[in-house]
Amino acid sequence: MDKIDNLNKKNLNISSSAEEQINKILSHEKTGSFVRLSIDSGGCSGFSYNFTIDFNFDNKNDIKLLGNKNEPTFVSDIVSLKYIESSTIDWKEDLSTSQFVIENPLATAKCGCGTSFSI
Repeated sequence: MDKIDNLNKKNLNISSSAEEQINKILSHEKTGSFVRLSIDSGGCSGFSYNFTIDFNFDNKNDIKLLGNKNEPTFVSDIVSLKYIESSTIDWKEDLSTSQFVIENPLATAKCGCGTSFSI
């Protein structure tokens, strides 16, 4: 699968383990579904990362981050990309958790579990 150049040319890296996990998740979902990454206000550090399954792509505001020309597998929106520019999205598993992890160089602080951050 190809990484898609987004309209704002934001540098966003997706590890091979995250890409593999996205594909595993989508193999159990409705055809045409994709993983959406958005940033919400809240969490113990101010903003939180939100991963959801979606199938409604907004051509005006959504940006394909991973997929092929006709079908996205990983999507974000224009506003959320401002908060994760130059980040790396990875998939981590250990004895107690399995989750997407974002290494965000824009974050000035993050909570202990890594699901929220501040800028």
